[in-house]
Amino acid sequence: MANSDVFLMKKLCNALIFGLLFLWQLPQNLVALVWLAVSRPVKKIAYRHYSVAFAARMPKGASGVSLGSFAIVSPAHAGDQRVVRHELDGHTVDSKIFGPLYLLVIGLPSVLHLLWHNRFGKGRQYDVFYTERRANRHAGLR
Repeated sequence: MANSDVFLMKKLCNALIFGLLFLWQLPQNLVALVWLAVSRPVKKIAYRHYSVAFAARMPKGASGVSLGSFAIVSPAHAGDQRVVRHELDGHTVDSKIFGPLYLLVIGLPSVLHLLWHNRFGKGRQYDVFYTERRANRHAGLR
């Protein structure tokens, strides 16, 4: 097999994997695409494991969110590798695992925890909630 054939096979396999993952995570991918479309300006900051991270506008009090194959980080935190890794190498893994259930199992509880923490949890550790612990574990963060 020639080098060009191997290269083409790798490209086709990567495209197939990306396409299947995109469909498996379709609900959260659609939310992410809408978010990115209305959150101008958007800047790509990283790509790993069939997922991409962007710096874009975030709600007050949020440093980042992961929706399907997309990690969206506030511009203020785009240079913070811990935040980028938490979202890109952490939550996106759970999205790949849970697929269409991600928004119910991880997304909604994570948002509710953030709202509760911002309102009542000042001074308490944010990362102890199961969604955040899982993301940190996936990303290799302590």
